Amino acid sequence: MYYDTLSAHTVKITMTRQDMRDYAIKSENLRARNSESKRSLTRFLERFRSESALFPDRSADRLFLEAFPSDDGGCVMYVSTLGTDTLPDTGGRPASASLMAITESLGDISRLAAALDGRVSSSALYRIQGGWCLVMSAARSDTASLARIIGEYGEFSDDVIDISCAAEHGSLICPDNAAAVLSRLI
Repeated sequence: MYYDTLSAHTVKITMTRQDMRDYAIKSENLRARNSESKRSLTRFLERFRSESALFPDRSADRLFLEAFPSDDGGCVMYVSTLGTDTLPDTGGRPASASLMAITESLGDISRLAAALDGRVSSSALYRIQGGWCLVMSAARSDTASLARIIGEYGEFSDDVIDISCAAEHGSLICPDNAAAVLSRLI
């Protein structure tokens, strides 16, 4: 899971299928307008609020949530504060960043995944044009150090277009926790 601060009042949260399982959220609950879906999303908001620094001292009834299921089993949520409450200032920069590593061999991408050692919050593996692409989310503050690590094994990119092209044109090999799965191959 990763999140981006879109404005002083809104955060975009992107969840993978595994994140949905971890937070006990079902895709059908995102579409439904019943008491079970409200309870499920309220539990998520309370847990997310307690685990992140974004919503200190705010209860779930002061937040507005819109959730959209994605084709890969995850979802995208937009959480907004109500009234005049604002989110902490992040200097206009998202709290997390999307990164991509491109290597020629499965061995290189596996060694890279082991070197990352849990420093990415979500990851997916794609096969594209005879190479391997590991698309990841990580804390923006870790981007420079991750770029150096990735550079030892292959090419680094944080360009949104490059990442989108890999996801659109590549063959998805491992949609959830790819870095953890790959690191076990060594």
